[in-house]
Amino acid sequence: MFDPNEIDPLRFCKLAQIWEVDASLSDFPRLVPEFTHGQLYCRISGRTDKHSGCVLRVEIRGNVGLTCQRCLSELPHEVAIACDVYLAANEAELERRSAEIEVGADVILRSAKMSLVELIEDEVLLGLPLAPMHPSGACVMPQVIN
Repeated sequence: MFDPNEIDPLRFCKLAQIWEVDASLSDFPRLVPEFTHGQLYCRISGRTDKHSGCVLRVEIRGNVGLTCQRCLSELPHEVAIACDVYLAANEAELERRSAEIEVGADVILRSAKMSLVELIEDEVLLGLPLAPMHPSGACVMPQVIN
């Protein structure tokens, strides 16, 4: 596994740190069952907003293989995620920020330690289609031999 697996999110954001990795899907344990293969480029950068709140900018790109739910053959899928994740210090801030943020951003509770791998896995899993399928008529159906 690549480092850092865990960060102090408050320090990461206040120091405007950046973490980048170009990794195989096998480096993300929760993604392995969802994809047939693939590579992801991930970049997470920390910052503080105008209220001194912590914000992580998450960017994930890559080409992966899913399994078509119609024909069970491989379905190429492009991952292209770019979002801000606001880190709330407590439940009250979580509710307030949730009402204020723009579309395409998330708010989660900040903990003392945070796994960047789990954050990437969460974002990729949330972006998956519910039932990945080739467009209608594009499936390669197996030949039935009589």
